[in-house]
Amino acid sequence: MRSTSCSAAPRRTGALMATGALATALLVGCTPQSGPAEPTDGASPSDTPVALIPGTRPEEQLLAVVLERHLETNGIPAEVGEPSAEPWGAAGADQIALVDTLAMATELAPDTLAGEIPTPAASPDSSESGGRAGAEASASPSGSASASDPAPASPTGHPTATGSATALPEGRPAADAPGTTAIISEHLPEGTGEVAASAGTMRLQAVATTALTGLYEVEDLTDLNGLCDRLVFSPQADAAVYGERLEALAGCEPSRWLEPGELGVAEDLISGRADVVLMYGTHPVISDEALEPLSDQSRILPEGRMLMVADPEELPDGTEAALQAVAGELDGEGLAELQRLSTGPDQLPSEEAAHYWLVDAGLEETPDDWF
Repeated sequence: MRSTSCSAAPRRTGALMATGALATALLVGCTPQSGPAEPTDGASPSDTPVALIPGTRPEEQLLAVVLERHLETNGIPAEVGEPSAEPWGAAGADQIALVDTLAMATELAPDTLAGEIPTPAASPDSSESGGRAGAEASASPSGSASASDPAPASPTGHPTATGSATALPEGRPAADAPGTTAIISEHLPEGTGEVAASAGTMRLQAVATTALTGLYEVEDLTDLNGLCDRLVFSPQADAAVYGERLEALAGCEPSRWLEPGELGVAEDLISGRADVVLMYGTHPVISDEALEPLSDQSRILPEGRMLMVADPEELPDGTEAALQAVAGELDGEGLAELQRLSTGPDQLPSEEAAHYWLVDAGLEETPDDWF
């Protein structure tokens, strides 16, 4: 591992500094320097490096580099392993898997994750089937059109329809972060378990542009009731798991689901290829591009966390404490910053990005030659 010395240093002062400016300072003003500082605790080094196995997303791979640097700083030899589409399968002795619990549950236990889904109410006027009563249940969203008032075209130009709102039944909320962890726990390799978990959750959200939310006057997922038959959603991979929940609990059956384009669902939304996309609420593009996450008061869509999974009995002394220190800084801002530093215009080389993230999180001292 190499660290860098720089002419500028980040500090967390309640709000993150402009990363673009910092990135420029790092890339222009950094020069090679010696590796991480000497161990700061009494951890006993092991001859076998701890292997960190990330998923395939850039932010997961950067997290592996962050953890490697932090473990080495604390006197625990570590190395980053090959990314895996199923990192949880690699968890074991001296191997720490970085697991997105929601992605794992979506793949291995989709039916359990979706949970029990009630049958949609048969009539917009029905208030006797256990659904939401009165006007809230049967009223059309303010942006929907009646049969005599043709609906405006969607931003993607998809042919319009004149769907009407339906009464929505009361449904069981989707799994929260602890619930999703419970779902995946029985699918982890024998003898392994959670040794650290991100402080922040990764809530799946339906995200649209301000053009669409203004056009249809929608704020919550349930405001899409009666509108979705004219909208294109992405990604197709999530349709099987979440499509039924959206249809039953939000009155939302999209015209079609798309496979993400080469640049991902965020770019599909920005370019107008899709009207609504499902993505984590921590994605930095939401604030960077002024996108609109729809609120989800009924928790129709689930949430998860980033876990570090291993055999706790086989880890070197001090490893769990070091992992938990990083996990404690993985709140909403910390998770978003990982993604911002590993993708897009503010992307940095992984070692520099890891150094910056740890300093910004207060887990490393600011170098003397940073200002």
